[in-house]
Amino acid sequence: MTLSGKLTKKLVENLGPGRHGDGNGLYLVVDPSGARRWIVRVTVKGQKNKQGGPLRTDFGLGGADVVTINQARDRALEFRRMAKQGLNPRFNARREIPTFAEIAQQVHIDRMPTWQYGPISALKHRLTAR
Repeated sequence: MTLSGKLTKKLVENLGPGRHGDGNGLYLVVDPSGARRWIVRVTVKGQKNKQGGPLRTDFGLGGADVVTINQARDRALEFRRMAKQGLNPRFNARREIPTFAEIAQQVHIDRMPTWQYGPISALKHRLTAR
């Protein structure tokens, strides 16, 4: 069963297995197991597939339990804009990459329980000193 028009939060929760359209290339895919995920289908301007036709690609936006319908619509719009400019969203999507300082701080926090008091205070001082 494919719906035309916008999906609602209630429909997202209750739709059966299949691929359900929200419009503008955004789909909710419901597996027979009940798992739900968002995908967006875009056609990348100026790029061709192996057969010479327009490059049409599906991109996963995340599970419906994590990504709300409004978030999925926003991400789909971002992907469509990239594709319209001729940018393939697979290679140009913005990704949040943590800085070295953020990773170092997280490693420090994760490993702190295994360290003894002497090295902890010295290392902590070195990490926080600027």
